[in-house]
Amino acid sequence: MLLNLNDPDSIVAWWRVLPDRHDDYLAYKVKVSPEFAPAINEARRRIAANSDLQRHLENAIERRRDHDATMSSRN
Repeated sequence: MLLNLNDPDSIVAWWRVLPDRHDDYLAYKVKVSPEFAPAINEARRRIAANSDLQRHLENAIERRRDHDATMSSRN
């Protein structure tokens, strides 16, 4: 998948793949590359306004926690 950081639609589509990790990356990218801030902020606004996308993020965070807990119990 190609990511166009000037296109909110592209950012949202990319974000959906790994929302828990991509959410953190977008926050970082706004800080280090402010030229992309308008498109990233619009994408983040769309994500925040969409209850399906918010549920998708919550589910991804839950899966990540479960995975981390499983991995730590194996060590």
